[in-house]
Amino acid sequence: MEHKDKFDEKLFNYFKDNNETPMKITEVIKECNLGKEKKKNFDFYNLRKVAVATISLVTVSTGVVFAKDISNFIKNVFNDNEGVNTAVESGYVYEIPNVYADSKDTQMRITEMIMDDYTLDLNMVAQFDKDINVTGIEKINIPDMIITDDENRILYSSSNQKSIDFCNAKQIDNDYDNIKNITTNTSSSLFIYNADTNSMSFSINLSASDEKFPLSKEIYISFNTIEMEGNNQKYTVTGSWNTEIKVPNKFLNRKSTLYKVTNCNNENVYKDSIKAEVYETGMNFEMTMYWGDYETWHKKMEEMRKQDVLSSQLINQEKSYVENENGERFYPLQSTSSDGGYSFNTDGKLVKWESFGLTKFNMTNKLKVVLTTIDNEQIIIDLEK
Repeated sequence: MEHKDKFDEKLFNYFKDNNETPMKITEVIKECNLGKEKKKNFDFYNLRKVAVATISLVTVSTGVVFAKDISNFIKNVFNDNEGVNTAVESGYVYEIPNVYADSKDTQMRITEMIMDDYTLDLNMVAQFDKDINVTGIEKINIPDMIITDDENRILYSSSNQKSIDFCNAKQIDNDYDNIKNITTNTSSSLFIYNADTNSMSFSINLSASDEKFPLSKEIYISFNTIEMEGNNQKYTVTGSWNTEIKVPNKFLNRKSTLYKVTNCNNENVYKDSIKAEVYETGMNFEMTMYWGDYETWHKKMEEMRKQDVLSSQLINQEKSYVENENGERFYPLQSTSSDGGYSFNTDGKLVKWESFGLTKFNMTNKLKVVLTTIDNEQIIIDLEK
């Protein structure tokens, strides 16, 4: 596996030198689990992070050495997730005692967990039959997983059919509107940390997109298939793995902190559209502003993109950050495709959304969001609890 920084560099050198977005990449991004409105308004020129996160799902082999030190729990394979790391270092992690699921000589154990309104990460260890050697395995997929809770809400489902099957089993109305009502819109990633002989350590990372994860008292995890690939080998292991986790109080007692706008230096920003929310593993920010004539700016973006794709962003993600009262700066997270980006619409309005590495463990009473534009000007928004 290439070091992630070198991979980013090669990826964007490719985009810089190619005027057309490759069809395969376009198709992959379209399949990404974005919200409906965000997907509809998607602009391939503007989201550096989406390209990294999405293309990496297809092209990067995972295989980070598993670190037993809990401070290294769940570091994202694309980049170190600053928010999750801060939460873990602050003790916001649950080391799960004796949660096992056995089926057909394959034992699954969930070892650690972290959960807030927008993040649900699980560390797991799989012990396979002696005839299965996972040394060199680089990819893992669980195509039929469903995660639910004690109130029959679906936190994650691998497919619509799994959701329908769950509703039927629980004698719940399985029409589209009801399933949508009880389902958290969640994107998922699986990463292998270590694979040796017949034992594998891996992480399931779930991110809530449009809705928050509920305050679940118990979580139920169920799946029947594990697919693995690497070192010129492929394995498909079948069984029936079912387990549950009693959610600890520190996750049940969580509460996000909302911020209000006190000042903005750009009169084109609609102040009443600004939303800022800080939680245990990050900060969500969203705003709408009038940017300008769509055709004029879209043409300018295309011309700039021919020279350098990064400089063609209307709002430069690399130069945007949030700063607390201690002068600490926190930059955009790049964990999933829904973490950040913007849409530029034909009416000249720009909708910006971003997740930053600031958390409840380093927030202060006042915050300052700084967004750097394509013209290297700063939009500065002052926030207060």
